[in-house]
Amino acid sequence: MKKYFCCQLLALLVSIISARVDAQPAPKIIEDAKKEGKFVFYTVLTLPDSQALLKGFQQKYPFIEPELFRLGAEKMRTKILTEARAGRHFFDVTSMDVVENGVLQGQRMFSPYKASGRDAVPAGLKDEEGYWTAIYVRQFVLAYNTRMVQAKDLPKDWPDILAPAWKGKIGMDSEETEWYGALAEYWGRDKARKFLRALAAQEPGLHQGHTLIAKLTLAGEFPLSIAHASRIEQMKGQGAPLDWLDKVDPVVTSPSVISLSAHAPHPNAARLFIDYALSYEGQKIMRDLYRVPVRSDLPPLAKKLDIKGMRAAFVNPKIAERYSEYQKDYQEIFGQ
Repeated sequence: MKKYFCCQLLALLVSIISARVDAQPAPKIIEDAKKEGKFVFYTVLTLPDSQALLKGFQQKYPFIEPELFRLGAEKMRTKILTEARAGRHFFDVTSMDVVENGVLQGQRMFSPYKASGRDAVPAGLKDEEGYWTAIYVRQFVLAYNTRMVQAKDLPKDWPDILAPAWKGKIGMDSEETEWYGALAEYWGRDKARKFLRALAAQEPGLHQGHTLIAKLTLAGEFPLSIAHASRIEQMKGQGAPLDWLDKVDPVVTSPSVISLSAHAPHPNAARLFIDYALSYEGQKIMRDLYRVPVRSDLPPLAKKLDIKGMRAAFVNPKIAERYSEYQKDYQEIFGQ
């Protein structure tokens, strides 16, 4: 029995160690990246988090100089398409939500690349042909200010926020087409559209950016908001009187993905950065920022963020094919 236990323990330790040993980038990629000397990163990731990831990359590859450009998702998509139509190809690698990425993929903006750390990413969080791979996931949840909302008054699920008591007391991003599209796929479009109309009648406070939404919830601008769980959990960990509901049905869960430009001016430096973003080291940086990592060998920093405990509805990349319809719905309902 003792021998069996020791063998089992050894096997477990070997599996853990093996899971954390990354496949290394091809030496030729490193050599050619060094010659290129830089790459341009277009991202929707927040500036502090982008800088943290790039800092880790530069510490490992000091001979590469990254150039960062950050915009919101829809504006970033528009920028990339506008530049492409003008024959101007500036970016090497981009990171954005899987739906916006899908719109660009449909316009042949990306080149396939199967990064060295991709095997640690589960199926469903990567494109089979290599056009994109998730680097973290975002969870759309109901967040609340614990000083403004008592536990007994908390909504239990999405329909509960349509009660008269919540009118004028809900904050949300002004660009939630992805969330609405996912609800339409999960509930059916008629039910989702009906819910959105009722939500608009609640006169929510619309602001651009989920980080801003979280900060305004903390400031008491509104007691309840539709927010990203990771941002709320991060602020909560820093002592903010915030929390969120993990039992709503569904918790829309969207992969934020990374892709290589089909016209990358610095393709090898871009590949090297993608390798790093998916490595255990790069994913740990994401995890330590309270982002939900995608590697199967790296659990989230806060246990509550683990998708296994939720009724998660993963955003289907094929939503991109109907994106203009969902966007039209959303803008008409909210008068944009």
